[in-house]
Amino acid sequence: MQQIPKSPKYLQGGALLFALLLAILIGVTTGALLLLLQYHRQYATNLLRQERLQQNLASAVSLLLTNETTNDGDTARLSLFNGELDSVMLIQKPWGVFDVGIASAFEQGDSLQQAFVIGRVPEDSERYALFLADEYRPLSISGDTRIQGDAYLPEAGIRKAYIENRAYASEDVIFDGKILHSTPTLPPINTTIIDRLLPYLQPGDSAAWRQDARDWFSAYTQDSIDVPFAGPALLLHAPDSVAIDGQVIHGQVLLISDKAITVTASATLDNALLFAPTVRFEEGFKGRVQAFARDSLLVGRNCELRYPSALGLVNIPQDSIVYEFQPFIQIDSASVVNGLVFSHYPGSEQLLAMVGIAPDVTVHGQVYADGLLELQGTVCGRTACRRFTLQTPSSLYENFVLDGVMDYTRLSPHYGGSPLFHAGRLGNVLTWLDTDRNEQPPIVNHVP
Repeated sequence: MQQIPKSPKYLQGGALLFALLLAILIGVTTGALLLLLQYHRQYATNLLRQERLQQNLASAVSLLLTNETTNDGDTARLSLFNGELDSVMLIQKPWGVFDVGIASAFEQGDSLQQAFVIGRVPEDSERYALFLADEYRPLSISGDTRIQGDAYLPEAGIRKAYIENRAYASEDVIFDGKILHSTPTLPPINTTIIDRLLPYLQPGDSAAWRQDARDWFSAYTQDSIDVPFAGPALLLHAPDSVAIDGQVIHGQVLLISDKAITVTASATLDNALLFAPTVRFEEGFKGRVQAFARDSLLVGRNCELRYPSALGLVNIPQDSIVYEFQPFIQIDSASVVNGLVFSHYPGSEQLLAMVGIAPDVTVHGQVYADGLLELQGTVCGRTACRRFTLQTPSSLYENFVLDGVMDYTRLSPHYGGSPLFHAGRLGNVLTWLDTDRNEQPPIVNHVP
């Protein structure tokens, strides 16, 4: 019986199209997976680079915090681990009574930079509430006066007194501390820091900085100035008195007046430096500033100087300068100063500068009066003076304190001072610069 051949089977045309479509989908998926893998590799590489830059930047900040203070700008570029991927640049330059550090880390086309104010951590020998120079007379306290912490006092000691119908309110004269003997002179300050301030307070036209200064009245035509610390400073000079009223001054700006500077409550100052024979902050001002005067420095009621601020009264050692009145710093009631208050007028008894701290004033930091100190407010930190004074309606008292508070225990453990007082090399970050002013990184302490 003859077999009938079977007819061949053919694939339908749609199957070929389906196979092509499936191949395309597999190819696209494979390509997408390879592209995703490459993206993740690149992302991981960039992330590792950023982490390495962050670590190198932190190392650069630590190196700056252990460096000694300088009066001239120092710049160093180095490799942390002798490799091309660990390059950093360190810049340290003076800014008022503090130093500014600028740390940079870079790799290929990426870089990170941080600018900050460098503080100096007080040593154990500097952690006291009061140092009163020994002028062979006792310290007399009355009212609600309180000394909390160690106190360096004259050999004549301390006594309770009755002043203006007020007796001393407590039993103990020293709280949470011990009495130590002081010396006839105050603890020395770093005169190299004073030397960096003197040129801006010198009278006359011979100062070298005048060649780089711009005239305040002709150059300052805008309501806001913001100069980053990573670049050069802006020097503004005024031969006449200056009123900062409603203007905003941020960053690396020095304003020098030959007569006087007045800052109103509507002004905004952040890290600026002010130099003039007389500096005055009107009632209600708030800001962060370092102000230095030759004759007088006044802070009105309800002012707030944010950390780290500085108020300094600096003597100009020249015979050509005649002081018609006693140089003074006066901080009026209900004001708060976070930082330093100091007078530097060594020498003649006839030129004892006066530092006055009114009732309800709080200073978080340090008060150093190389002369007279009238303390009726509160110092949360360290107080040092040659002599106390107290003016009442009926009399003038020497080495008397009425209602003054000196409490070192209320000073923040993260406080960092100025190299003006602290010669140690242990440093910390007081504030970050050139960043969002509302979102600053936390204070960093360096522990070797």
